[in-house]
Amino acid sequence: MYILYKEDTDYLNKLLNLPARGDEQDWDIELADPARLSEFLATFRAYDLTLSLKKAFLALIIASYDDLLQYDSDDDDFYWTSIKRIIEPEKQEHLALLQYWAFGNLPPEENNTKFRVTSRVRSYLSEA
Repeated sequence: MYILYKEDTDYLNKLLNLPARGDEQDWDIELADPARLSEFLATFRAYDLTLSLKKAFLALIIASYDDLLQYDSDDDDFYWTSIKRIIEPEKQEHLALLQYWAFGNLPPEENNTKFRVTSRVRSYLSEA
């Protein structure tokens, strides 16, 4: 289970001018915006963020990417490659978030409900 902290989400709400109400239960999923994914990735790289802020921001980025996959298959992995680049330096620190999107270690036949990004995350986690 991954945890996002209110001070981090509040900071990102202001930085990104997100339409947060303050009562979001699943902040990253509710405020995901696939139309802003490129902007989110550029902003992530442009700022020197704390690890806690990176975790919250990455949660928003992956949720936005999952939404994007609904209408854009990202066949050339343009966005996914960019996301992996921001994960890689601190991959171990992001494992809880990645396990969430990968549905943990459950084999595919043990879960019917998968996110659109699940197969990519599972593949990434299985890389050496």
